[in-house]
Amino acid sequence: MNPLLIDAYGRRIRKLRISVTDQCNLRCRYCMPLQATFMDKDRYLIPAQYGEIAAELQTYGLEEIRLTGGEPLLRAEFAEILAALKPLGFKKLGLTTNGILLDRYLDCLEVNGVTALNISLDTLNPQTFQTLAYGRDLTKILNNIALARQRRFQIKLNTVIMRAINDGELFDLVEYARDLDLEIRFLEVMRIGYACQNQSQWFISAAELIQRLESRYRLTPLESPQDATAFSYRLNGGPVVGFIASESQPFCGHCSRWRLGADGTLRACLLKEDGVNLKNIPPARRWELYQTLLGLKPYLRPPEVPHAMHQIGG
Repeated sequence: MNPLLIDAYGRRIRKLRISVTDQCNLRCRYCMPLQATFMDKDRYLIPAQYGEIAAELQTYGLEEIRLTGGEPLLRAEFAEILAALKPLGFKKLGLTTNGILLDRYLDCLEVNGVTALNISLDTLNPQTFQTLAYGRDLTKILNNIALARQRRFQIKLNTVIMRAINDGELFDLVEYARDLDLEIRFLEVMRIGYACQNQSQWFISAAELIQRLESRYRLTPLESPQDATAFSYRLNGGPVVGFIASESQPFCGHCSRWRLGADGTLRACLLKEDGVNLKNIPPARRWELYQTLLGLKPYLRPPEVPHAMHQIGG
């Protein structure tokens, strides 16, 4: 039996975020510029390589995989990638998506064992959606959320809250989630890449959001795994609201995640530019690279990084 991936701080790597593309069909202001540049598709791992790397990491204790992007459903070989991962039988296979193309893939997701969907939803207002994401597909996203719910996927809504942009919708978003009986999670704007220039003016802490919610709801804390990114509350015995407070309450000390980029670069953290590239590296040499990566995982949160979030996978 192979050893587990455990670093010097006792953190065990058991979750992997896999970015299958850096391309996206939105331009969310906290993530990427309007005129974004993307990597050449020739640099992408092929579907079989995702399966090969995931299978190897599974022998070292990997338990969960989440597919991300950019927008992962833009990847032409998305179904092939899922087909390469399904036979491995991970405890959890999930997807993070903006929801625009979700209706085209619900059958594919179901057949290939994807049970958990994280769907980005930053606003319920079409005008705000156009301002925030340069998108015109909000109605389609809302319809696709309803479709996925009907198919009984485990859905979490992810909302990046920004001051003077969408924070006025806090209660509307909670009530929307309540009506659909879905969990919603509010994310602090992170100091990553393109967002760094405006992060200070947009930032709202989880503590402030909780204080606002307490003016209307009774919040009951819920238990979370030690390595969870979110902490959650049940509101008035009803909907679950979570908070990912990466800035004000970092969770680096218990993080159990690595990130595999579309080009095969394996990174220890969303906030680390350096990593190890596994593309075309034979399995016999990878264990040494995994050990190197364990040493690169920060215990304290780095202040900020210049690289673009869409290139690593949110």
